[in-house]
Amino acid sequence: MAAVDSLMNLSAVSVAQYAEQYSDCIKTLPCGAKDKLVRIMTAQGTVTDSNIDQVLHPGICTLDLQNCPISDSALKKIHCPQLRTIILTKCVRITSEGLEDLASHCPCLKVVDLTGCTAVTDAGVQALARNCKWLEVVSLMECTSVSDVALTELGANCRFLYSIYFGGTEVTDDGVIGLATGVCCQSLKELQMVRCRNLTDKAVAAVLSNCANIRIFNFHGCPLITDKSREALHNLTGPNKIQHVSWTVY
Repeated sequence: MAAVDSLMNLSAVSVAQYAEQYSDCIKTLPCGAKDKLVRIMTAQGTVTDSNIDQVLHPGICTLDLQNCPISDSALKKIHCPQLRTIILTKCVRITSEGLEDLASHCPCLKVVDLTGCTAVTDAGVQALARNCKWLEVVSLMECTSVSDVALTELGANCRFLYSIYFGGTEVTDDGVIGLATGVCCQSLKELQMVRCRNLTDKAVAAVLSNCANIRIFNFHGCPLITDKSREALHNLTGPNKIQHVSWTVY
């Protein structure tokens, strides 16, 4: 069996290297073979707008495209209703248009990483929030085009959301309040809002007042948050309370 597995691995590596030449054959591969091929090609960064629909199959559950030169064209071809996790870190060519298509075809998404996707706007996050009600983990780190609308939409629609990152964005207290008072208030356990220059003590207070199960709370690098927030946190750290907290007082 080891020899057979080794041969299959070598074959998959070879097909991945010359995917464009084997496009017709790839389409007919069984799901298990495609899963192996996808893992190799995404690691190598060779999944593209033109070949993504050939290597995917409807039952795929995880897709890491952070090394791949994809755009909205690729997202429109992802028709995978069982997809749970998609990593799009620094895929700077994707926009909200592509995310809207992704959300409509992949309603079971639980983990979406959009770190550094600077062209993504509120409309894309809104589509995810409204179509993917099972979302648990969302990263909007350095998504400089999203605003309070994005957070409010997630708060209003995603009751299973337990981890969210939105550091380096232009969100204000209103967005954090909308998130913290939404349907996810009891499920939220981790909130990372570092380097958000518009946030004040009101945002911290909203989280502490409404999110009873928060365990990781980071807001360092927020120049408008004062020592008042540190004092509010004093009695909320320890066993069965907030386990990790990080802040900067200016």
